[in-house]
Amino acid sequence: MSINKWKSFLFEKELKTVGIVVCLDEKQRFLIIRRSDIDHRAGQWTIPGGHIDDNDDSVESGAVRELYEETNLKCKISDLVYLGEPKPEKYYFLTQRWTGSINVDKPNPETGKIEHDDWKWLTIEEIKQMENTEFPTYLLEEALKTAGFHSDERKD
Repeated sequence: MSINKWKSFLFEKELKTVGIVVCLDEKQRFLIIRRSDIDHRAGQWTIPGGHIDDNDDSVESGAVRELYEETNLKCKISDLVYLGEPKPEKYYFLTQRWTGSINVDKPNPETGKIEHDDWKWLTIEEIKQMENTEFPTYLLEEALKTAGFHSDERKD
């Protein structure tokens, strides 16, 4: 085994900080994206986000960078609202403001691989019915509450 493979084996369980941006539109729908076939998570629906890089100034700036890299949407750090940390070093933020048009066919600037192949806007009820996801739905509920939506106001 080469030294690089050995190092990656030793540190594969090491926690990496992740920043995730929950995009919520005026129709109370969440943006979700589907993983492409580049790894074992192929076909899994997720929320835009990823690992915070050494070049990122903060978790928030890394989350904003990841949102852009994965969806082509831009938002400002000042438009993020902290939602929670469901797992150690996995930070969720809400935004209701962004610019740009969604494009998930962009290659990752580091790897050159296309990480996602589809996207949808879904309500929390639709998300709860999905399979092959790992959404912390309690944080999506918190996002709706934080945005001022109440359960009796939900739109279908």
